[in-house]
Amino acid sequence: MKYPSLHVASHIANICHNDGIEFNNTKIQKLMYCCYGCVLAVYNSARICDEYPRAWTYGPVFPRVFSYINKKKDILVIGNLNAPDDILKLLTDVVAAFGKYTANSLSAWTHKKGSPWDIVVNDMDAPNSIIPDDLILEYFKQNVVVMDKNA
Repeated sequence: MKYPSLHVASHIANICHNDGIEFNNTKIQKLMYCCYGCVLAVYNSARICDEYPRAWTYGPVFPRVFSYINKKKDILVIGNLNAPDDILKLLTDVVAAFGKYTANSLSAWTHKKGSPWDIVVNDMDAPNSIIPDDLILEYFKQNVVVMDKNA
């Protein structure tokens, strides 16, 4: 289930646009990271996109998406994300939950002690490296995604 990262980012930006949620490059990066982590946690290691988040100075970043938006290209017009309805609903739910926060608060959240970004940058001393999926998956399972134990 790896979709092009630009398509995932475009889908997230369109959800924001349609729901009146302000966004910029930083916020799209953080919302994309939240979607990436939630998909990993809910679908047990399945990745939403073909690009890994990297541990940049201001938190997790998807470099291709960052570069595209940074060049002032319109992320809203990339195209449809041809994903199953359950994935699209999960992305909508994640954006609804995290979209109410500012880009700065989301950045601060990704920097919390013990977060995957923090582990890569400070414990592993590997800034700009890929943030491993296993760190993201465990963090989101323990701190973000509430699983229905009766399902």
